[in-house]
Amino acid sequence: MDNNTLAIYIHELRNQCLHTQASFDLFNQSVMNKAATGVLYGGMMILMPGSQIASILWPTRARSRGRGEALRKALQLPEKHPLNDRRLAELWEHSDEKLEEWIANTKGQQVIFDYVGDPAEVGDGNTPEDSIFRAYNPNTHTYYYRGVGYNLQAVAKAISDVGGRVNAVYRQMFPERAAAEDEARKRAMEAQQAAAQAQVPAAAEAPAPAEAEKPAAKKKAAPKKKAAAKKPAAKKAAPKKAAAKKDK
Repeated sequence: MDNNTLAIYIHELRNQCLHTQASFDLFNQSVMNKAATGVLYGGMMILMPGSQIASILWPTRARSRGRGEALRKALQLPEKHPLNDRRLAELWEHSDEKLEEWIANTKGQQVIFDYVGDPAEVGDGNTPEDSIFRAYNPNTHTYYYRGVGYNLQAVAKAISDVGGRVNAVYRQMFPERAAAEDEARKRAMEAQQAAAQAQVPAAAEAPAPAEAEKPAAKKKAAPKKKAAAKKPAAKKAAPKKAAAKKDK
């Protein structure tokens, strides 16, 4: 494989790894927010680039196996790898025909569609994996699609391994571009930190409710001091009354 061809494949593999990372961010956010639709959508978006990476590096067609071997050699990837999964690599091939097959094979059976939770809690609890069209079990981190379960934690770990190798080759082939991307990422992080710090003084300028009450309390205390100053005048009035009694 010549360098130009290798560069194109490395660039595409890197993009697919970045797409997977973005999909995981969406998926995890949806899980935290308990948004079932987002969980199911995010899971599908994880499998899509994962399938692309698997098919590029471990092609199932004989005519493309040479390309897969050359890429794995450049990335120092072993033949035995969690992403070397034919079911994942061929996930989107003839998708409409596979849907028809799934419908035919599950006819008359209890099936599960678009469900987030433990499949054992649905119906009589005996739905086989083959009869789950789309679902996610948070207890086992398994995402089901068209009768096949994928452990998303294992998928994340496998793609992270591939992504690290791809980035290493990418930096060797495109050092200037990689350096520019690092600098842009650094500036973006600094801008975020500066924006966060700028909000702190503005929040500190506004007095808390307890602090706002203190000046009012001081103003109310001032009249009490004036009232105390009138007490000596009351004491002087007492001798005058006593003197009047002596004249009588």
